[in-house]
Amino acid sequence: MKRILISIVIIAAIIAAGCFAIAGIEAENTKIYGKIEKVLSSSTEEEAEEAVSDLEEAFREYSKRLSCVVDEDILEEMEGAVYMLRPMLESNSDEFTAQCELLRSYAKRILDREIPTLGRIL
Repeated sequence: MKRILISIVIIAAIIAAGCFAIAGIEAENTKIYGKIEKVLSSSTEEEAEEAVSDLEEAFREYSKRLSCVVDEDILEEMEGAVYMLRPMLESNSDEFTAQCELLRSYAKRILDREIPTLGRIL
């Protein structure tokens, strides 16, 4: 009976840790989404440069907090996309908005990868 109880407690702890991790990722993604919106809605070049700096700083924090939970490969891909924004902004690249949308998709993919599904469990 004690073994069953201990097993149930361990399984409950694993489920709780997973739920807290997903909630943390959602909270961090919300912050990143807000920073991306700020970059896209900037009307002047100075505002856009400041918004890109804010996004870079927010991404450093995002990366630190999620590195223990999330696969490093996708964080490295996202990091490359974040640090490409400033040169794109300076050169008035047409792909600036697309790069911001790519960042959104990376953040969404991070969350989607962490949500447990039956296929990942089995």
